Amino acid sequence: MTGGLLVRMACSRAIRSASLILGLALVAGCASTPANNQTTEFRHFVRDFFADPQFQIAHVRFPLEQLAYEFSDEDDDFVLTRQYIDREDWEHLPGPDFYRCQTDCYDLVIYDSFDKRHRPSDERVLAFEGVSNGINSSLYFQRVSGEWLLVKYEQFDN
Repeated sequence: MTGGLLVRMACSRAIRSASLILGLALVAGCASTPANNQTTEFRHFVRDFFADPQFQIAHVRFPLEQLAYEFSDEDDDFVLTRQYIDREDWEHLPGPDFYRCQTDCYDLVIYDSFDKRHRPSDERVLAFEGVSNGINSSLYFQRVSGEWLLVKYEQFDN
């Protein structure tokens, strides 16, 4: 064999190895969704969740756990109750008005660092916490097999 042929064979092997490593790196990188993309994806999901009743019911894990405070005559106070809602008893949650806007829409986003990045997670809590108005509700979502599902609903409004 000539020196030129050996060099070409070595280069060919090196290119194949580099291609394999690059391919594996790309697959590994695509396998996990970066936190910012997850956040954007979840924000789009939430808009669809509130806008479309069929989409919403398809993205609720039933029976859905619901926690709420209810007034108890026996205790003469509010007590924490837990119930489970079945699909046939589900009522569409329309969400706040700004989730149904058509133009000049915006989301209020609070980040936990100056680089405006969220940590990657398959869990999200959408909390509605009012200021001196009695609003205090939380929707707990979990990504299961690539799909976001509502898995728990807390309604502590008064």
